[in-house]
Amino acid sequence: MKKVWKPFWSYDVKKTERWLQTRALQGQQLVKIEPNLRLFIFKAGNDPQLIRYHIAYYKRKPNDELPLALQQNGWRKLCQKGCWCVLSNQKQTTDLKIYPVRNEIAKRNRHLLYFYAALTMYLLLTTLLFLLMSGIHIFYFGYILTFTPISLWITLLMLSNGLLLIGAFSIVRLYQSNKHFW
Repeated sequence: MKKVWKPFWSYDVKKTERWLQTRALQGQQLVKIEPNLRLFIFKAGNDPQLIRYHIAYYKRKPNDELPLALQQNGWRKLCQKGCWCVLSNQKQTTDLKIYPVRNEIAKRNRHLLYFYAALTMYLLLTTLLFLLMSGIHIFYFGYILTFTPISLWITLLMLSNGLLLIGAFSIVRLYQSNKHFW
């Protein structure tokens, strides 16, 4: 068993599906997903196969049965964890007539985009307010700012910069990969 960590896989599911297909062509079969840990678990040593993958997301846990139309078109449930489900099909792309819908993934990613946009705006405005108030104290009143050498300031600075980078990265990736849904 081989575990692969992909932290931002759910931002662009089409890219993740192509990556899974490449892994299947290399003889690694997807066995399990751990969405909360961002892990994909593969079984190595299989014959290379051309498998079409489709990642689905459901607000509520889906039932065990796929709709009949999907089953008749060759889709089968490969693995499921929580609200995430990975479907597979071994037919050629030209033979596939029906694909599962992506409405729930689009909604989820739109909500994530709004969350990260709000977080980034909050961090930027908080930083701007801090700089503005520090500037007023220094230039208008002539005070001197002093910071105690407590690691709290360094920790807060690193945390806010990390959140700002993750927020900006997430906004760009979510917008780029999902703009055709909006």
